[in-house]
Amino acid sequence: MLQVGMFGVVAALLVVGDKSAAAILDWFGPCLNWIAKWLPLFYVASLVTLPLNLSGIAGDQLLKIVIILCGGMVATLLFTAQTAVAIRALVKTENKEVSKAKAASPYLAAHWVAWGGLAVASLAATLADPAGLGSQMALPFNLSATLLGFLLGNAMPKAVQAVLHPVVMTALAANAGAWLHGRIMGISYAAAQKVYYSKGAGAMGAGDLLMSFLGVVIISMGFRIYQQRDTMRRHAPEILGATFLSSLFSFFSTAFAARGLGLQTDLALALIPRSVTVALALPIGAQFEAPAAITAAAVLLQGMLGANFGPSLMSALGIRDTIARGLAAAGTAGGLGTASLTSKEPEALPFCALSYSMVGIISTFLATVPAVRQVLIGIIA
Repeated sequence: MLQVGMFGVVAALLVVGDKSAAAILDWFGPCLNWIAKWLPLFYVASLVTLPLNLSGIAGDQLLKIVIILCGGMVATLLFTAQTAVAIRALVKTENKEVSKAKAASPYLAAHWVAWGGLAVASLAATLADPAGLGSQMALPFNLSATLLGFLLGNAMPKAVQAVLHPVVMTALAANAGAWLHGRIMGISYAAAQKVYYSKGAGAMGAGDLLMSFLGVVIISMGFRIYQQRDTMRRHAPEILGATFLSSLFSFFSTAFAARGLGLQTDLALALIPRSVTVALALPIGAQFEAPAAITAAAVLLQGMLGANFGPSLMSALGIRDTIARGLAAAGTAGGLGTASLTSKEPEALPFCALSYSMVGIISTFLATVPAVRQVLIGIIA
C-alpha cells in the first residue's frame, strides 16, 4: 500500500537523524511545494466520472443514498473533530498552536495563457478533423479543461468558494470539457468520460495522467508528517483515538441510517465504507458482497460533499483547531477532503495524512472481524 511508503519516509527520516533529514527536506522542498500547490488536481479524475457510477440506481434509492451521505458527512465530520478535542482535554495534552505553513505562490497569468492556448489549439484540431485527430487531441484538451477549471475555481471570490469549492469547480469544468470534446467526436457522454479516465481500459486520458501522480503525492505526505513529528507525539492519543472512533462511528451510523430509511440491502452495505479512500473501500465492500460500483460512487460522492462544504461548515461551527480540522476532513472525505482543506490550510496536511491512512487501516481491520460484519449486516437486513 502507498501508506506503507508514506510511513516508510517518516521512518527513514527518523533513522538518518535531524541534520541529514533537514538536508533531505531542503532537497525535496521545491517538489513538496509544487505538490501542495496543485494537490487537488490529483484527486479530481474520479469525481469527473462520478455520474457513470451513479447511473442505473432507481430514483427513490438514489435519494436515500444522498440523504445518508449528506447527513453522514456532517455527522462524521463533527464527531471526529469533537472527539479529537474531547480526548485532548481528557488526557490533558498541552495544546501548542500549530505554526501556519507558508502560503503557496500565486497562480500566474502565464498559467492561463499556456493552458488556454493548449485548449484552443487542441479543440481547433479536433474540429478540423474529428475522425483523424480527435482521439489524439482528447488528452491535451481534457487536461487543459481540467487545469483551467482549477485556475478558475481558485480565482473565484472567497464567498463563491465557500459554496463552490475549487475542487468541485475543477470537476465540473473537466466534465464539461470531456462532454464537449466527445460531442465533437460524435461519441456519447459515457464514452467521453471513459476517454477522460480509461483506468487502463483504453488509451491514457487526462484523468489517468493526473491519477498517475497520486502515488508520489501520498508518499510525499511522509515528509510533512516528519516535519510535525513533535506535535504528532504530543497529540498521539487524540489522533489514534479520534481515527479509531471515527471509523466505528462511520460504519455504524451508516448502518442505522440505512435501516431507518429502508434503503435496499445491497446498496446499504455498499455505503458502509463511505469515509474510506476508494482503493481501500472496494475491498471492504467486497467483505460485505456489496456492488463495487456503488461503493466507489458513495465514497466519491461523500468526498465531493466533504470537499465542498467541510471546511466552511467546520468554520461556521467554530471548529478552528488545525489538528481537529485535519483529522475530521480526511477522516470524513478521504483524499478529496484532504485536498480541499490543505489547498487553503497547508499546515493541516500532516494531520490529514495520518487520518486518511489510519481511518483506512482501521476500517479495513474492522471489516475483517466476523463479529463486526455480522452486527452491521444484522442492523441493515
